[in-house]
Amino acid sequence: MRSININQLQDQVSKIIRQIEKSEVIEVVRYSKPVAYLISREDYLRLVEQTQCKSCITDLRKIANKIQNSKP
Repeated sequence: MRSININQLQDQVSKIIRQIEKSEVIEVVRYSKPVAYLISREDYLRLVEQTQCKSCITDLRKIANKIQNSKP
């Protein structure tokens, strides 16, 4: 992962966007503190889907536990 400051981002926005499109993750810093991460749309969608999947698995485990606990 590469870090850039906000001024660099403003100066090189087209170049940075091309790099992000190739799945590079870029950390944006202001005054040496991370303030944002830039990722491609595809990476974002994959992360969102994984989060939803984790939620579904948690829900399924709760249901399975209820079923197991209700058995004599």
